[in-house]
Amino acid sequence: MFTNILTRGAALFASVTTSGLLLASMLLPQNVEPAVAAPAFQMPVTCGQSWTGTTFTNHNPLYAVDLNRANDYGDNVLASADGTITRIANLGDSSYGRYMIIDHGGGWQTLYAHLSGTYGREGAFVSRGTRIGLVGDSGNVTGTHLHYEQRLNGSAVQIVFNGARIVYYTSQTLTSHNC
Repeated sequence: MFTNILTRGAALFASVTTSGLLLASMLLPQNVEPAVAAPAFQMPVTCGQSWTGTTFTNHNPLYAVDLNRANDYGDNVLASADGTITRIANLGDSSYGRYMIIDHGGGWQTLYAHLSGTYGREGAFVSRGTRIGLVGDSGNVTGTHLHYEQRLNGSAVQIVFNGARIVYYTSQTLTSHNC
């Protein structure tokens, strides 16, 4: 009798599990891709340097960060994760000015703006820590700094450096581990 109960219980479990999977697959949109973990982003500046990271409630986009330190004009800007350069552009005195976008796969991108110069070319692969540009004051800015964004599927998301999310709507000292 005990064996018969186990057999019926296993059959019922298999039926519920199969029905549940079938129901779940019917409810999910067919074009949904599985989640991809974010790359291990590092600060886009030289290892060991400390920078002030400032975020604003009226920043555009909201989750961007402006990085600066004393006498930072011409400092190296580094790729914050492995990826492929997909865009290098210069908007002159408007918006981002001279900027670069790197695609890291899985819908992840980073944007580096207000550069005084760029290195590399569109389509080139860069490793984390590779020099890709120089801090500047191009575009619509009031002073030298690096505007930085992390994007997922085209939208800016809260920034994570070295596995930790930065604090928003304040200024904070951040130290690079991009070694």
